Amino acid sequence: MRFHRIQQYELIYAGGRWYRPQAYGDRQPDGTWDGWLIFFPIGGWSAIAPRGPETTQSTWALLVAWAADLTLAYLESALARALRLAQQPLLIDRLADAEYEALEDAERLERSAEVERTAADLDEAAASAARADAKRIRRQRLDTEGALAATEEAAAKREANVPAQAARDARAVAADAAPRRRSAHAKATPRTHTKRRGDKKYWSR
Repeated sequence: MRFHRIQQYELIYAGGRWYRPQAYGDRQPDGTWDGWLIFFPIGGWSAIAPRGPETTQSTWALLVAWAADLTLAYLESALARALRLAQQPLLIDRLADAEYEALEDAERLERSAEVERTAADLDEAAASAARADAKRIRRQRLDTEGALAATEEAAAKREANVPAQAARDARAVAADAAPRRRSAHAKATPRTHTKRRGDKKYWSR
């Protein structure tokens, strides 16, 4: 006869040791299926099981459904019974060495998957940090470009105002100089008396 593994469950801690529960099916001569719970200690110790099968189902499908519905409380109770009995049922000897190897392979794969998940989380965190840095640098560049553009615009306005201011200054100087030129000309040309004819006066310059 050969035991068929149905399902593997989460680790259970009892008696200072972690156990990996697994459900197995054993087909009987009459076509029914016995359901067994086997507990494999993590670390190389021998597996243990309750004295007899946990259930007998008429078909394989019903046995699979039974195994899928087992709760953590039920598994803990079955492990406690097995530990109290402290016996190795004969079925343990019937389990092929391949089952132990498969369990170790499964544990290694699970640890490897956990490492990969951790590495993926770290990669995602690094990517998030890189995106945040890129966003901050882009914002700083835009701020710098905006400030530079404002400075250049102000300088251009100042340069554009220089000719207009110079023209205004020149007009002001010219306007101020015109009266002074007229006054100076008037002072430089005196009036002279020539002759008198009758009561009329004649003046000449």
